[in-house]
Amino acid sequence: MLSKNILKRVRIIGDKISIILPDNLKKEIDKLRELYKEDQSSFIRKLLWKSIAREKLEFALKEYLNDKISIGKASEIAGISIWEMLDELKKRNITLDYKIAEAELEIERILQKYNKK
Repeated sequence: MLSKNILKRVRIIGDKISIILPDNLKKEIDKLRELYKEDQSSFIRKLLWKSIAREKLEFALKEYLNDKISIGKASEIAGISIWEMLDELKKRNITLDYKIAEAELEIERILQKYNKK
């Protein structure tokens, strides 16, 4: 058993959560995990990160296509550059509806980011 002093030095870097997986989902995760030769926790974290990125992108695209947000805001929500967002639109054969006001806002954002204003 670890001493109390050692336990005090252990730093917890996240929350522990428990979930119940259907057998078929667990089997699919295990098959992939074995192919990648990763431990279960690391592999599930990797899957979750990829899923989060995909969901952010899907949400941002849906909002953009419904004219609720600009292309700049969509790229911000998705956590990607505007150029990556433009590539994603092209991959999906989505026509760009880019307004002058959006371009001005994007230029302003870039200038602020690099302190060139």
